[in-house]
Amino acid sequence: MSNGQIHKYYLNNRYIVLDVNSGGVHIVDKIVYDILDYYKEESLNDILARFSNTYDSKSIGEVYGEISELEKQGLLFSQGSDFTNIPYNEDNIIKAMCLHIAHDCNLTCKYCFASQGDFKGGKIPYVFRGRKEGFGIFGPKFWEEKKSRSGFFLVESH
Repeated sequence: MSNGQIHKYYLNNRYIVLDVNSGGVHIVDKIVYDILDYYKEESLNDILARFSNTYDSKSIGEVYGEISELEKQGLLFSQGSDFTNIPYNEDNIIKAMCLHIAHDCNLTCKYCFASQGDFKGGKIPYVFRGRKEGFGIFGPKFWEEKKSRSGFFLVESH
């Protein structure tokens, strides 16, 4: 089980905190953003002393309490799941699979999720090795089982 982790970043004038294990995304005030750096390692008294010249004591105490409550609810610093001992289901069937093997399309459909073929990042050509390696993550047994169904569609640009 992994320890609770968060990622913090500032984007478009917003302080954003992502709880890695729960997937929770929080838009927070600067005081929360600042205190989160010390919340797990320091006591409330240490945090009060650290930020006494920046924020008032009442606000620091309230923020500390809010962070504690979010942690209790599993929304901040949440624990990861233990996936190491999950039994394999022999009847498990992959019903459908889409493997992104080429960052390119020549159809230029206006409604396309791929932004008319370049996926908003430039076109990258199809490489056969990529398809083979991509399905390699399922292991050799994947190819032996008759239950596995996979298909490819590829639109090549010239």
